Amino acid sequence: MKGLIRNLIRFGPIIYPIVKKFLNKRKSSNASKPSSY
Repeated sequence: MKGLIRNLIRFGPIIYPIVKKFLNKRKSSNASKPSSY
């Protein structure tokens, strides 16, 4: 479990923009505010 968290911390900055772009494509109406998170 700790290894998984360590991998998330290591690869988070790489995966997060891709996931965010994917979410922006899915619901572009709610993604107008990037500071909602």
